[in-house]
Amino acid sequence: MHIQTVLRSRMHYLGLLIVFSMMFTLLHSAGAQDTETTTAPGAEAGATFRVYGHREGLVGHTTANGHVIQPEDFFVALPCFCALSSLGGNEFQVRLEYNGKSLVVPVWDVGPWNVEDNYWDPPSERTWSGLPQGMPQAEAAYENGYNGGLDGWGRTIQSPAGIDIGDGAFHALGMTGSDWLNVTFLWLEAPHVEAPAPPASYTDVPTVYWDERPPLDDFVAPIDDGRYSYIPETGHNVPVQMLDYWNSHGGWWVHGLPVSEFFRQIQPDGSERFVQYFERSVLSIDLSGNTSPPAVHADKQGYNTYIDPDARWPVVTFEPNPNFIYFPETGHIVAHGFKGVFEAHGGADVFGYPLSEEWTAVNPDGRKVVYQVFERARFEWWPDRLSEGDEITLAVLTLERLQRIGWIE
Repeated sequence: MHIQTVLRSRMHYLGLLIVFSMMFTLLHSAGAQDTETTTAPGAEAGATFRVYGHREGLVGHTTANGHVIQPEDFFVALPCFCALSSLGGNEFQVRLEYNGKSLVVPVWDVGPWNVEDNYWDPPSERTWSGLPQGMPQAEAAYENGYNGGLDGWGRTIQSPAGIDIGDGAFHALGMTGSDWLNVTFLWLEAPHVEAPAPPASYTDVPTVYWDERPPLDDFVAPIDDGRYSYIPETGHNVPVQMLDYWNSHGGWWVHGLPVSEFFRQIQPDGSERFVQYFERSVLSIDLSGNTSPPAVHADKQGYNTYIDPDARWPVVTFEPNPNFIYFPETGHIVAHGFKGVFEAHGGADVFGYPLSEEWTAVNPDGRKVVYQVFERARFEWWPDRLSEGDEITLAVLTLERLQRIGWIE
């Protein structure tokens, strides 16, 4: 489909965005607010620390702020009541980073081990004296025998954990067991790392930091200097290399229209990404000079969207047949109508591997839908659209994410 023919369909998908966002909120009972995949940074003084984390579990139990824990929930527990958000609130949030994946979640419970260990604060402000900023009391007790190896209740510390992670966030990060991860305490004021100088040909590109709103305003002025193509439907300039990738990897049906300008995003560790947001994908260009022509990549946003807990389980290995494709990389299959769409639009090269099996849901408006999540997409089958010939669609994952963060309405 050519880009000039999609305005009517865009309005249809904006309606679906509202519906799925409502369902996402209900299913999570919370939103993982910012879930862009990034490279895990080194520790930033006063903001980011390496912390040992456990999976929360405890489904059906009530957290310290009154939330009843749901399967695949997105929140964390920290060992101090001083950093507890209100029921359903986001006053205190952390960014979790593990093996190249990251997401932002609220603090809705207290623990592990202690209830007065504000280890993220400077030593002069900590309840436990003599410990450096960023070291949980449990870690000091477990590793160094601090406080006789006991927690604040007099119990023997059995692990160095300083954070418990809700099951949904735990799985979205790709964690399979307790491990060390980077935790950024977002209510602390962390200085931005000084941005490097941009490439000479892109000194005019807008620069934002990872935690700042990108240039999302529609209908900017065209840039007519040979570097960009102007997309009048949303009024954004797309680099010609990126538009070539867009056209050769599914076009509008896979990626959607651009919803931001091309911009430079500075990561927490000071590295830079050259990025543009589209309705369904986030594309980036490698302008380091290491590839010629510059390589374009699509972010794996599927890792950061909701997956039904039962649909996460891999299936038993079997040989492919005309109706099914089995992917040993993730242990999932693609079948029937989804298989046809998957193969017709580029397969794993475009969508990545399946991250789930199919599952059926009923949206808040009463519409039945079947979902399947891939590394770069969420497929949707709408039975009530059979007569219209477009019953299989792709979710507008980028718009959903931007709406959860609060950067668009």
